[in-house]
Amino acid sequence: MDVDGYREQLRTLFAGRRVVLTGGAAQGHVAQVRALRDLGSDRCLVVGGRGTGPLPPEEDADVVLVDVSAPDMVAEIRTWDRLHAAPPPHVVEALDRFDPDGEGLLLLTPFDTDKTVAGRRPWGARPPAWTAFEDKTVADALCDRAGVARPPSEVVPVDLRALCGAAARLDAGAGTVWAGDARDGFNGGAVCVHWVRDDGDAEAAAAALAPRCGTARVAPFLEGVPCSIHGFATGDGVAVFRPVELITLRSAQRPHLRYAGTATVWDPAADDREAMRDAARRIGSVLRAEVGLRGFFTVDGVLTADGFRPTEVNPRFGAGLLGYAASVPDLSLPLLHRAAIAGAIDPTAADLEALLVPAADATRVAASWMAVPGRRVDDEGEAELPGGTTVQVGPGPMGAFVRVTFDLQSLPAGEPVAPAAAAALGVADERFGLGIGPLEPAVPAR
Repeated sequence: MDVDGYREQLRTLFAGRRVVLTGGAAQGHVAQVRALRDLGSDRCLVVGGRGTGPLPPEEDADVVLVDVSAPDMVAEIRTWDRLHAAPPPHVVEALDRFDPDGEGLLLLTPFDTDKTVAGRRPWGARPPAWTAFEDKTVADALCDRAGVARPPSEVVPVDLRALCGAAARLDAGAGTVWAGDARDGFNGGAVCVHWVRDDGDAEAAAAALAPRCGTARVAPFLEGVPCSIHGFATGDGVAVFRPVELITLRSAQRPHLRYAGTATVWDPAADDREAMRDAARRIGSVLRAEVGLRGFFTVDGVLTADGFRPTEVNPRFGAGLLGYAASVPDLSLPLLHRAAIAGAIDPTAADLEALLVPAADATRVAASWMAVPGRRVDDEGEAELPGGTTVQVGPGPMGAFVRVTFDLQSLPAGEPVAPAAAAALGVADERFGLGIGPLEPAVPAR
C-alpha cells in the first residue's frame, strides 16, 4: 500500500472526531495536531507543559498548560503519570468542556501505558506487557531468546559492593555501564544509565540508582557509534528499517553520558546495516510471538569493532523515528503506530519496508537537543552558527532546553553527526551560559 492508501485508512479513523493529546511539552504536539487536522479531525485539545517553540495554532487546537517541573526526563514522565491519574481541576474542566460526552479520542505520550484520564480510556496506548520489555535488565535475556549477539553482563542488586564486584569482572578497560531496572516505572533518556570509570563514579551511580531501582545491569563500556535500528510488528511479520545514529555525547562531568538527539545522516557499512536489520527482525519476531506486539519498536545499542551489540529494547515509537517521519511528510507515522496498537489498521511488513526504507535513505535528517536541568530560562533565544546551523534556547520542564537545527548540506555525507552536535552545543553553552560543559562525540570503531 502507498502513502495515499494509508492516509485514507487513517482518515476513516479521525475524520470529524474530537482528539485530546496530553503529556510532555505542549509544543511537542504541534506535528500531531497538524496531521490530525489534515486528516479531517475536529479541533484538538492539547494538555501539556511549558516548552520551547510555537504552540499549536489557535484555529486547530485549544491548549491547556500544566505547571510541570522536574529534575530529569524520568521525573517528568512520572509527574505526568501522577497528573493523568489525578488531573488538576482546570484540566478536568477543560476535558469536560471540550469533550462532554467522552466520545473523543484520547492520545497519551509514547511513554504511557493503557490507563484512564478523568474516566477517559486512551486510544492506541501500549499494554503493560509491552512496556515491561523496556526494563534495561531484561534486554539481554530477550536477545538470547532471539539469537542476537550482545555484550556480557550481570544483573545485580543496587548495592555498591555488588555493583563494584560485577564491574570488576566485566570491565574491558574502558569502564562499565550501570543501567537501572524499571521497578518504579519507565526510565529512559540515559537518566538511569551511568558510565562508571572510577570509585567516585561508582559511589555517585549507586547513590543515584538506589532511590529508583532495585537492580541494575552491569556491562562493559562499548566503544563505537551509539545507534538504533527500528522495526514495526504487524499481523504478518516484522518490517525492519535503516540504522539511526543516537547522538550520545560524553562529558567529563557526571553524568558522563548525555543523550542529545538522533540523525539518519550516518551510513554504516552494508554488512553492518544488514546485521542490524537482522537483529531487529529477530527481536521483533520474539516480541510479536510472546506478547502480540504491534507497531514500532526500537533496538538500541552500539556499533562496536565486533559488530552491532544491543543494549536495550523499547516497544514504542522512538525519537529516532522522527527521521522516517520527515521522509514521508504526508503520512503520520505516530498515528499509524497508534492505529496498529488499537487494531484499527494492520499494515503488511513488506509494504512498510518498501515504503519507508527507500524514503528514509533518500531523505536524511539530523536533530540535536538537550535538556539542561537546573538552568531556568524564561525567554527564548536563538543564534546562527557557522555552516548554517541554528541554535534555539528556551524553557522546559527541567530548566533550559536547547534545540540544534543543522544545514544538512554542511554535514559530511555518511558520517556521524555527533561531532557537529557537540560543537553546536558547546557554542550554545558559551553564548547562553547554560553550564553544560565540554562535550565529546563517540569514537567510531569500525
